[in-house]
Amino acid sequence: MVLVVAACGSADDPEEAATVATSVATEPTAATVVSTTTVATTTTTTSTVAPVTTTPTTTAPTTTTTAPPTTTIAPTTTTTPGGPYFAGVPDLYPPTPLPGSDGAGASGCAPGAGALPDGVWFGYVRAIGSTTVELDLACFYFGDIAYTEGAEDGEEVNNDYYVRNVNPTLRTVPVATVATVYEIEATSGGFLTVPFVDWPVDPSGYIACPSDWCGVWLFVNGGDATEILEQYIP
Repeated sequence: MVLVVAACGSADDPEEAATVATSVATEPTAATVVSTTTVATTTTTTSTVAPVTTTPTTTAPTTTTTAPPTTTIAPTTTTTPGGPYFAGVPDLYPPTPLPGSDGAGASGCAPGAGALPDGVWFGYVRAIGSTTVELDLACFYFGDIAYTEGAEDGEEVNNDYYVRNVNPTLRTVPVATVATVYEIEATSGGFLTVPFVDWPVDPSGYIACPSDWCGVWLFVNGGDATEILEQYIP
């Protein structure tokens, strides 16, 4: 650094025209060393991890419906709607209604006048001949319909069956020479299989035949009764 000092005299004094120069030695200027410190910058890399989105799994509840078992007691007596008609394995239950029976058992009870057509017919055997029976045709209802039909007639119904017998007409029905009769055995409640010519084995058995209460089913084929099945009445 240089410092210059100038002394000025009066302009009116010529002798003092000399210029006094005062030189001031300049001190050496100390070098200023700036120490540059390089600081390494630590770069921190932040990894961004995408959050894992968990989709909840919804399990639909399993609904189990248990249907109550339905027990249907079906008679084992079999008939064929178009014939031939046969008892098959005899059973204490009445035959099921066939088409056109209007709810009565088997073929119903409205065959029209004259000889019985082929089918399965209920009635009371009033007389037994060597090759014929005298039949009082009746309507046999079984199950819920028995209560309905009985109520229509003003009758009290018990034990799931009702017999309507309003026509006293007797029909002479021919019986085949090889016809089989299923007779209810009094002590066991089972059936005896006997030829028609030997029926009844026990006239005073469970059902007294012939009589006003000798209820049977006639299986008619070709105009003749080929099987006769006694009907259990509780």
